[in-house]
Amino acid sequence: MDGSRWSGCVFHRHVIAAALAAGLGLMPQTILHAQPPGPLKSLEKEDQNGQVIEVGPGMLKLRLPSGGNEWQAMPAPNAKIEVTGKASRDMLQPKQFVNIAITLDEFGKVTEPALQVAFTDGGAPGVMAGGLGIADAGAKRFSGKRPAGAYLLAGTIKEVEGDVVTIIAGREKFDVTVPAEAELVVRSANVSLAAPGDHVEAEGQYYQRGKLLVTSLKITLANPVMPPPSKNKARRP
Repeated sequence: MDGSRWSGCVFHRHVIAAALAAGLGLMPQTILHAQPPGPLKSLEKEDQNGQVIEVGPGMLKLRLPSGGNEWQAMPAPNAKIEVTGKASRDMLQPKQFVNIAITLDEFGKVTEPALQVAFTDGGAPGVMAGGLGIADAGAKRFSGKRPAGAYLLAGTIKEVEGDVVTIIAGREKFDVTVPAEAELVVRSANVSLAAPGDHVEAEGQYYQRGKLLVTSLKITLANPVMPPPSKNKARRP
């Protein structure tokens, strides 16, 4: 998942002005000739925590503390986005990409039930040393014969039979027991998983209050993520 996250960056004044103007629905000619409507400001720390009140294409509407203000928030290019929360048990289904800390014996078999399953935006499948965590793009992957011990498994669910989840990682297949008490979590950069009532922590800049260009956005989901009702989009209850 880490490879899919967007990193933060510093923006030039004219880039921010253009993006904010685009968010206000101005034509490109207007953007080129319009003067910024005042000095560029950063969102104050006391205004950075609030709630999601609406989710739309390329935009979130947020309620931030200062006077209960509503803000239209657009992600800036290369904005850092983190969406975290719980997943429903029904998310254990084929084609879901997961990260699981596992213990292998000398024959490459999983020996202990999973304590946590993390649903991510995808990534490179494989078996990596390091135990708990999310595999980053540079993580060392171990194939074939490997010493017994703790590893991080990243792969795609092939099938589920009771509590046994079969995961494909490259050319290898692993059967992992996921008991009812295992923690199922979501770690994503997909803002469409958000819903009204979710907690949000935002950083960004604005020329006019109510129109925020977000450089960092952390969303904590209030309800568990449900499996996709259609081909592409996960559903919230």
